[in-house]
Amino acid sequence: MLTIERLEQAIPALGPIKSAQPRALNWAAVSAELGTGLPQDFMELAERYPAFLIADFLNLQIPDPGEEVAFARGAKELLQSLEALHDEGMTEGYVPYPEPGGLIPWGDSTDGDNFYWRTGPDGPDSWTVVVETRNGYWGTYDGTLTEYLTGLVTGAVEPDGLPPDFPGENPTVIS
Repeated sequence: MLTIERLEQAIPALGPIKSAQPRALNWAAVSAELGTGLPQDFMELAERYPAFLIADFLNLQIPDPGEEVAFARGAKELLQSLEALHDEGMTEGYVPYPEPGGLIPWGDSTDGDNFYWRTGPDGPDSWTVVVETRNGYWGTYDGTLTEYLTGLVTGAVEPDGLPPDFPGENPTVIS
């Protein structure tokens, strides 16, 4: 698994928003509300950084200390929207969590794209990435969230379904 340090090397603009101390998020509260734990790489990233926007496009949803339950509830609300799309046959067979292999949102874009984890029986650290674009394209990446983000920035991962110039060289970061 790629480390947070690899992501930080790929996106130097993360430096100024990095927390000096771990943010001490209540992951037990998130897990209790969602009904599952989250991947370790995401939790490590969230302990270092607040929610942020990469290249004025991709928004990574991260809880704030004291707002963990609200974060999980927000994810569950997004799952209701995904359920409606699924019921209309518009999800290419993807299902919302807690269905087996269900999706859990972790980000979105300023263009209306959505980014998910695809859950699986081997636990959160084996979850993969699913991208749903506003124009109906569904793509997958067989790796972790941090591997996906690092790969997008370094060019190792194609921005399938996303703008071809995303994220560009030295992408900006806004928290």
